[in-house]
Amino acid sequence: MSKANSLESISIVLVKTSHPGNVGSVARAMKTMGLSDLRLVMPKQPDLHQQDDAIALASGATDVLQRAQVYDSLSDALHDTVCAYALSARIRELGPVLMSPEQAAADSEQALEQTGKRVAFVLGAERTGLTNEELLACNRQVYIPSNPVYNSLNLSQAAQIVCYALRRHFENKPGSALPLTRDVQIDPNRQSNPATVQAVEQLKAHWLQAMEKVDFLNPDKPKKLVHRLGKLLGRAQLEQEEVDMLRGFLSDVVRVAEGRLYPHERGASKPDGSA
Repeated sequence: MSKANSLESISIVLVKTSHPGNVGSVARAMKTMGLSDLRLVMPKQPDLHQQDDAIALASGATDVLQRAQVYDSLSDALHDTVCAYALSARIRELGPVLMSPEQAAADSEQALEQTGKRVAFVLGAERTGLTNEELLACNRQVYIPSNPVYNSLNLSQAAQIVCYALRRHFENKPGSALPLTRDVQIDPNRQSNPATVQAVEQLKAHWLQAMEKVDFLNPDKPKKLVHRLGKLLGRAQLEQEEVDMLRGFLSDVVRVAEGRLYPHERGASKPDGSA
């Protein structure tokens, strides 16, 4: 994959950001997903990305902050991009083409391949988001599906979702040079040793014995406890090693409840210091 067709050609643009911590958090979100070009448009202070809160919340992504560029207008920040994706939860009737983060990731790849130039994802101010004018300066709108009753995402959270969608799309491209994200998968060659029905039944009996010893279970009035324990153990799909571990623990519970001591415990001091 060429540099012109990779995450290095994607910019994250923050418009009128007011909190340095948010800038730092966005830098961190970007770096964890392999993006590095951060652009700030009319931030509340010109050095917002250099302030202590920004550096602290970047949590090691200070190189992204150090390379960040500050612009006087959104137009200037988009000067070298062929496609700009505005993030907004507000749907405008005459707004840009609407896309999900995943659709935008695929679309951005196509734009990069066709033009060899940059694309940008644009996020608005924390309190107000993007204005209509700022939204219309972009030719795509990204909508993050969320709870319709409360769809207010923090700036860095929205950036993280978009950066994640971009990473997942680009790392799965044929010929991608990105180090693959390690998905947690069950090893198909892993050897399991499932417990037999009899072993689980013996565990259940042992468990009930321990419950009775500590007065948790009244054998004359078990109510639904026996049934619920059997149901729980049936769902657990236990392996024999797990059954053995639990029975070892239960043996100790019964031993302590009956006051039986190991030889090394018999000479131990009592809490009052007597033998």
